Amino acid sequence: MSDFPFDTFRGIQNGDDATLDDVNVQKITFPDGSTQTEAAGSGSVVTDLEYAGTTLTLKQSGGIDKTATINTGGLPFAFAQTDARTEYVDPYYDNTPLAGSQITELSQTITPTSSSQKVVIHLHLFGEWTTAPYQGAVLFERKIGSGTATLIQPQNAGSRMAIATGFATSGAGGESHTTPEMSNVVYVDSPNTTDTITYVPRLVCRINNSRSFYLNRSVDDTNAEYSERAFSTMTLECKNV
Repeated sequence: MSDFPFDTFRGIQNGDDATLDDVNVQKITFPDGSTQTEAAGSGSVVTDLEYAGTTLTLKQSGGIDKTATINTGGLPFAFAQTDARTEYVDPYYDNTPLAGSQITELSQTITPTSSSQKVVIHLHLFGEWTTAPYQGAVLFERKIGSGTATLIQPQNAGSRMAIATGFATSGAGGESHTTPEMSNVVYVDSPNTTDTITYVPRLVCRINNSRSFYLNRSVDDTNAEYSERAFSTMTLECKNV
């Protein structure tokens, strides 16, 4: 099979892709899970497939060669990034119907092109809790299509906080005015769907005293070098496995 880029395509799916002399239909499966089917004309069989640039050429035993334009595209990718400075008040773990509070600035959607694809979530949060940052955490909310939103949580947690990750604090973790915390996590989701999926990170904290989380800033936001501002980011990537 000449000039066929196996580094670009997964390969030809047919009964005999070595000789190609006993089939008249070829289906190509691309890395993003999409397919393209080409058939020889009536009375002919496929004798070869060639690829150059974005053109796929199907050679057949009778008649002229057939060509098709290939648009492989890339695997789905989406991101949300913000430097908005938002106060989230009392995002308690026991809030209903879902724990905590949505970080709406980082809500994002992605649509897998194959139900077998994984969705890799990268999240970076910057901000500061008004008290006890070691009691703060992050969860992921997931909604598939028009379905009901649910939380992505570890199983069999009992009465423990079932979270995605916590916050890293500095050596001055007891100082809650000008020492922001960061939270970073990577999660590989298996949604098993080609519907559009909405992911939203959620802030949570234990219920024992009132507190706020200030996104992308320190609690003390004085216009001076001892106060910090930054940005937060969430990326979504579909991956074939």
